[in-house]
Amino acid sequence: MGTVTSESSTKSSGLFNMPMPFSDSDEVLLMDLFGTTRTITVNGIKDGTVSELRTFIGNIENLQRGEQNSLTFVSSWTNSNKTVLIQDFTHDKEAADENRVSYTLTLTEGSVLWKKQK
Repeated sequence: MGTVTSESSTKSSGLFNMPMPFSDSDEVLLMDLFGTTRTITVNGIKDGTVSELRTFIGNIENLQRGEQNSLTFVSSWTNSNKTVLIQDFTHDKEAADENRVSYTLTLTEGSVLWKKQK
């Protein structure tokens, strides 16, 4: 994975909110109906030869072929394991440095609900 430069985690409640006409925000009716979701964002830098960097990018992109299996993410911050799928993968290479790529992985916690039968 290279060097992780930052990790953030957002746990969101799926709140249903219903503002009241002619009322301020303190009078909104809130219902906690939809459960929660967690999004984890990992930023990092990977050093290597051009060939190694292409392999690194290819390996991650191969995990996102539309039929993902659950992955285990181990947080370096909370030291906890999360079952995740890859939501987004972004990689950037600066023209000045052929041997370095920076990347961002956006992961969503959960488990695979449906898997296509082969």
